[in-house]
Amino acid sequence: MILLINKNIIAQDVVPSVSNILRYGDGERIFGSIKLKHRYFENLTDVRLSLLQSFTVGFRLLYDDPPEVGETFRGISRRFIEFNKDDIYLRAGNSSALFGRGLALNLFEDRGLAYDTWMDGVKFKYSPEFFNVSLLGGTIDFRDSVNIVRHETYKIRGGSFEVPLDEILFGFTYIYAEGNIPQGEVTSAIPPKNIKAEIPEFYFSLNLDELSLYLDWSRKWVNVTEDKTTSTGWGLYGAVSYLGDGFGITLDYKNYSFDILDPYGRYDLSRATRMLPFQNPPIVQKEHSYTLLTRALHEVDFNDEVGFQVDAFYSLDENTTLNFNTGFSSIHNRYQLNKDGFTFSEIVRDGNFIPTFEKEFFPYYELFIEGEHYYDISSAIRLAAAFREKTFFNEFSLDKSSIVTNSFVIPLQVQHVFSENYSLTFQSEHEWVSETFNQTEDKFFNHLITIINSFYSTLTASIRYEYTTSNNDVSGRRNWISGELGYRLMQSHVITLSFGIERGGLICSNGVCRYIQPFEGFRLNILSQI
Repeated sequence: MILLINKNIIAQDVVPSVSNILRYGDGERIFGSIKLKHRYFENLTDVRLSLLQSFTVGFRLLYDDPPEVGETFRGISRRFIEFNKDDIYLRAGNSSALFGRGLALNLFEDRGLAYDTWMDGVKFKYSPEFFNVSLLGGTIDFRDSVNIVRHETYKIRGGSFEVPLDEILFGFTYIYAEGNIPQGEVTSAIPPKNIKAEIPEFYFSLNLDELSLYLDWSRKWVNVTEDKTTSTGWGLYGAVSYLGDGFGITLDYKNYSFDILDPYGRYDLSRATRMLPFQNPPIVQKEHSYTLLTRALHEVDFNDEVGFQVDAFYSLDENTTLNFNTGFSSIHNRYQLNKDGFTFSEIVRDGNFIPTFEKEFFPYYELFIEGEHYYDISSAIRLAAAFREKTFFNEFSLDKSSIVTNSFVIPLQVQHVFSENYSLTFQSEHEWVSETFNQTEDKFFNHLITIINSFYSTLTASIRYEYTTSNNDVSGRRNWISGELGYRLMQSHVITLSFGIERGGLICSNGVCRYIQPFEGFRLNILSQI
């Protein structure tokens, strides 16, 4: 149906926009020596109709049966009607939303990680010259494909008020929510817990010609009805940037204390007092594009983490740029296991508003530098180096054991355009990993090569090969190879076929992490934009 749509038969007052994604896979998921048959079929159609220049009607038709991850669904998963004219914006139905930097509210979707916190309700915004006001209300049905315990429902109400004054902006957000949170496993007889939450937020920004400053603070009160208890937490995010002639530098700071608990509470994923899923502050950690660096060593803990990030660039000339990034984080305080072996005592750290390298605080740091040089108008070479270290401390052991993981990665990418009909991209990534557990040490090497050929801007052919010297990979393998063919049809449709073995691993984006299972088999993707 997508291929046969003819815009000429649509009335001039109706402007359609249609995107369609078809995904099919047939193969096996690998768990060591165990291979399980895995097949999925997904077709997602997003339709938008612009009416009379001010109204937009849209819906999403989803057929996800069987799904790659998550639950089976067949039907209309989203629908909305939207009015946007002059200073007034109104939307009814499903929608995303972001107030400030997300410390109180950040509703978004990441289909690659199967994460979705979109709201079903009403959203309103009024933006005259001297202020901006936003109001919203609705329900959230949150289903976590990673932790199946988290099938939670929320009713939220709230809004934001902003006052822009030339280069300065003041903002205030207030969110009220009522939630239903299951406890234990899905089949558990333990009844769910009901909560009421209030989250006010204040933020401030200053934007000058060369200097910009941003501060965002929020506080979270949660009342657990069944326990008749109240939990209080807060979060702080700040950023300062300076942009000069051919260089720039940004410093980000985070201090997230939304739910600091001892190890028993920290690892309870069903607890009702933790940061709520419709909150999602900045991670203050670099988001990488190189494959081996996207396999995260560290998962951000918004309930208990303090840290900073420095990102800088410098242009040597109009064709050459250097980028430097470093990040450092840890938890706030440490916990000591008491002699009874069942309880912990909190030891508050002096200066816990900054991170520390002490192993009891689970420190993580990263150093990254990259150089990019265009030796032709469309041809470039990129060389980078990254060092990461993560410490995991066993708080349940009296012998103070810990695991330290070091990762040193060197990626190289060469992109060369031979002619208007052919281009080649070559990428090689090398990683040296060391894992130390007390007196024992495990060292191994990962190597990934990707070659992408592009012909006439319509056909791509790529091959991907990965090798490791580790004997402990979850798939039980030491090498993986896959190939892919892509074809662009009529500038509106992209068809991709792939076959082979994919390694998988822990992938994180925007603070959301999911372990991608190893997969061996065939995949088909068709993307259409009309």
